[in-house]
Amino acid sequence: MRVSNRFLYYQLVKDIDSNTEKLFKLSNQISSGKRIERPSDDPVGMANVLIYRSDLNAFGQFTRSIDMANGWLSRTDAILQDVDDLLCRALELATSQASASATADTRNGAADEVAEIKNQIISLANSKYGSKFMFGGTQTQQSPFLNVTNLDDSVATMSSSAPGSPSNGERYINTTDNHIYEYNGSTWQDMGLVDNGTGVVVDDQNTLYVYDSSSNDWVKEYRGNQTSFHVKIGKADTLEINLAGDSVFRSSQGDVVMSLLRLEKALRDNDADAIRAQIGNLNDSEQVVLNNLATVGARVNRLDHTKSVLAKADVETKERVSNIEDLDYADAITSLQNQQTIYQATLKSASMITQLSLADYI
Repeated sequence: MRVSNRFLYYQLVKDIDSNTEKLFKLSNQISSGKRIERPSDDPVGMANVLIYRSDLNAFGQFTRSIDMANGWLSRTDAILQDVDDLLCRALELATSQASASATADTRNGAADEVAEIKNQIISLANSKYGSKFMFGGTQTQQSPFLNVTNLDDSVATMSSSAPGSPSNGERYINTTDNHIYEYNGSTWQDMGLVDNGTGVVVDDQNTLYVYDSSSNDWVKEYRGNQTSFHVKIGKADTLEINLAGDSVFRSSQGDVVMSLLRLEKALRDNDADAIRAQIGNLNDSEQVVLNNLATVGARVNRLDHTKSVLAKADVETKERVSNIEDLDYADAITSLQNQQTIYQATLKSASMITQLSLADYI
């Protein structure tokens, strides 16, 4: 076959360019430590690497969510521990003041302390984590609990008109003027407005309302809701992290707020029987707090386990990425040395061939 000079020089340049490109690629791989630098280097391997990188990003987000949830639950745990300590003190006061040796003066002094305990618990119930109120359900931008300065016991209902067929002593709140009315056996007597911060239980709603003089209105003492919110801690795994305030502080199994309000009222009324009645209620309230503490502990344990699993998955996924993407330096150095030999041989060959002329054959 006849080979023209033009084809010969074309082939020489092509071989030198090919060898140079291979040297350049090996040099870049050794510099970067990566076997795959662009999809064309290994399309299948790069596709797997992209999938694994997506998993690693998800693991990072899940871990950050777990850290946030752990912080929230740790704060919740500390609050409930404080509430439990305060309830224990209220129980001590109720037990001591229910005895026959207690006097009106000692009970009044104990009432002052119970009032402070109640205020502290309301403050804890209005705690925030970051910028969010913790015990209002999904209502996180306003304090969930209003403070009640004193308890005016209960009323039958709230209505713009008097209820029919009332019994002697029955009371209701007139929603037109917000006065409390009491039936004396024949007519309804206007008891007037109550002081600001006074609380009453509306029997037909089983709800504690507080009078707000600034708006001349009765408002619910608990302004949150019962809705839970969750954080995503896995691809198909979420965890509820909040406790609704009415399930902790106003539970039907043990109402912390009402027990303290009624204990304070019984102490001020110097009513030993009413004081004794609140001892059981306070015990029930403390049990509710302890049950919620157990719930928080179980959630923290689940977070710790999930975080451990994620950490292991993160390490294993990084290892898979490394196996596909990272360079085998020993193999790469050997390939580089071989390619340098080939490149030098190509240059030497090209040099010898390009020096040939017709004079060499004369």
